[in-house]
This record gives sequence, structure tokens and C-alpha cells, in this order.
Amino acid sequence: MIKLVALVRKKPGLTAEAFRDYWLNTHAPLAAAIPGMRGYRINIAGDPGGQPPAPYDGSAEIWFDDRGAMEAGLGSLEGEVAGDDTARFTDGIEFLVTEEHVILPLPGTRA
Repeated sequence: MIKLVALVRKKPGLTAEAFRDYWLNTHAPLAAAIPGMRGYRINIAGDPGGQPPAPYDGSAEIWFDDRGAMEAGLGSLEGEVAGDDTARFTDGIEFLVTEEHVILPLPGTRA
């Protein structure tokens, strides 16, 4: 299993609410149609509390069986449509291709 992590900055002038709404209700269905995806999770940044603010407004996690499946999915028509759509609500995306290591919950326990 391979995971693509996208670190996202919202487009200047777009309110946090408009960014959230577009990502969840317009972009997410486009991205969810990419063939070969095994999972898709969107994480929208909130109030950092006592932590310094992050340089990103959110992240997405997308799982594929392997690199070939990821490349095929992202290179598909659906992948191109979703990729082109990111310009409507983002100012930049940085990608990490990762191998996930689950520390918690322990195997056989519930989160």
C-alpha cells in the first residue's frame, strides 16, 4: 500500500469557509472518482491553539495499492480533471509519497 499526502494552501482571497466548502463539496467528488484509489481522507486545518500556525490550510491522504496504481489513477481522465480543478481553490500543493507505519491503535485494538 502506498499513500500520497498532499499539503495544501488555499487560494488568496478565498475565505476559510469557502475553501472548506469547495474542497469537500466540489473537489472531493471529482478526486474520489480517480480509479484505483483505496482510501481518501481530507484534513482541514483548524485553530492551532498554542501551536504556531502551519504553512498549510489542510492536507489530503490518498491510498493506492502500489506506485503503478497511483500513476495510472493520477494519469487517468478522472485524475486529470481532479488535478486541473485544484487551481480553483488552492494556491499550491506539495506532495509526499509515503509508506505508512501505524503505531496506534495496536493490532487487535480499537481506536
